[in-house]
Amino acid sequence: MNLNQKAAPIQIALDGTPASGKSTVGTMLADRLACDFLDTGLMYRAMTYLALENSLSLDDSDALGVLAEATSFSVHQGPESSWRLMVNDRDISNRLHSEDINRDVSQVAAVPQVRRALVRKQREIASQRSTVMAGQDIGTVVLVNAPVKIYLNASVATRAARRTRDTSGNSEGHRYEVVLSSIKRRSEFDTNRVDSALRPADDAIVIATDDLTADEVVEKVLSYISTKLNRTGNLGMTGKRTA
Repeated sequence: MNLNQKAAPIQIALDGTPASGKSTVGTMLADRLACDFLDTGLMYRAMTYLALENSLSLDDSDALGVLAEATSFSVHQGPESSWRLMVNDRDISNRLHSEDINRDVSQVAAVPQVRRALVRKQREIASQRSTVMAGQDIGTVVLVNAPVKIYLNASVATRAARRTRDTSGNSEGHRYEVVLSSIKRRSEFDTNRVDSALRPADDAIVIATDDLTADEVVEKVLSYISTKLNRTGNLGMTGKRTA
């Protein structure tokens, strides 16, 4: 199935809790569907990285908003089909999972000025080519008209175990207990933030990934897409986009 052969770009929204498998599943889906992949969480991590790099106060919402507006983003496929985030024409993907960023990213991501700027940039990216877009507000805010919306979840224990084993997500090699505490803190913050709180879209299919491999999750999503294609004949966009 090649979505980039369609006349108009197709958008697939992939939301979920931290370490529920969004990046792994999203990358595999993009490969199977021959479309692009964007992990929007990396954009918020990049903003946190840039804020720290420029010694900005994380309490200065206006300064963070200005920085977000001035920052350019794009994606490209790197070695072994990995998707890389380009930030101001720099590939800083390998620098975005330090403990400093893990600690501060939820605070930066909750700044309304930052979210507004990045949502516009995310929509621009999705308008150019068929895209699997992963994040926490894709189906509810960024791509509300996406014809396919998926929400991944898993228990906090499962997610902490996955993140502990993930050499990129846990680049500093923290013990399970430390990772568990970090994920609990982030999940509570993300679920309760005022702007774009983490939740499934009303029309999303929710998949619990605790007892599933990434391949099994991908097959479930592809089966859903195939069923929808057979039922509707297309994955066309309908409705109006909201701000």
